[in-house]
Formats: sequence, C-alpha cells, structure tokens
Amino acid sequence: MYTAHEASEIRQQFWTSLGQYLAPVPSASGEKVNWINYKTGVKGIRFRMDAQNRYSFVAIEIRAEEEKRAQFYEVFQSLRDQLPENYEWIEECEDEHGKSLSRIYCELEGPTLFNKAHWPDLIAFFKTNIVLLDAFWAENKDIFDMMS
Repeated sequence: MYTAHEASEIRQQFWTSLGQYLAPVPSASGEKVNWINYKTGVKGIRFRMDAQNRYSFVAIEIRAEEEKRAQFYEVFQSLRDQLPENYEWIEECEDEHGKSLSRIYCELEGPTLFNKAHWPDLIAFFKTNIVLLDAFWAENKDIFDMMS
C-alpha cells in the first residue's frame, strides 16, 4: 500500500512520462497539442484520460446543461460509425462529484499505474485512443462548433 503522498507522486510521474512520450506526436491537424489536457475548443465537450487502480479509460465527456448535452450526444450518435465498436455509450451518468454528464469511452482493465512494468501497456492504450479521438475531432469539430 502507498501513502497518499506516495500515490500522488507515482500518478504525477506517470502522467509526466505519458506527456513526454506524446509531446512529439502532432495532432491530426498537424498542430502541437497538449495530449494530457486535450482542449476540444467546444464548451461542454472534453476528452479525458484517467488511470485508476484497477482500470483506465479514455472518454469523450459531455458536460453541458441537459438540453445541450442531449443535442451533443445525439450528434455523436449520428457519427457513431466513425468511432471504434468497443466504445461504450452512456447517455446519462454522474461523475465523482454527482454532476450529470454523458460519456463515450473505452476502458482497459488490469494494468495499473502503480506498477511501472504496466506503464508501456497503459501508454499504448492512452496513445492509441487519444490519437484516434483527435483524428475523429479533426473531421467533425465543425459540426459541434456550429451548435455552440
């Protein structure tokens, strides 16, 4: 078991390592991007990567008021064939703070960031999926911009 401070340091080391690994990777539009804190440029839509003790995920999170969230989710549904089949779709759920959101995500169970031997698997998972979402966004962002 790790103390809260040790766990925090390991998390920070992992995310720093992932950021350094992804730094030279250009976005689909050819621009430099902060992969760890990916900005979609559309209020209420964000891409999120998270690593927990037993699972990790990459997600599109829609965090807008209810009507706008439903509209965004419907558009994502219409573009569903552009995302991998293994993505899970949740129209309404709550985050860890009880706030409503919609989430489209993929999950990796098993590898943990608390075992450095697992880091290559986690990095490959995050890289593959965030780059895929970036390519999807490069093709479709204008649709969501028009809705904002």
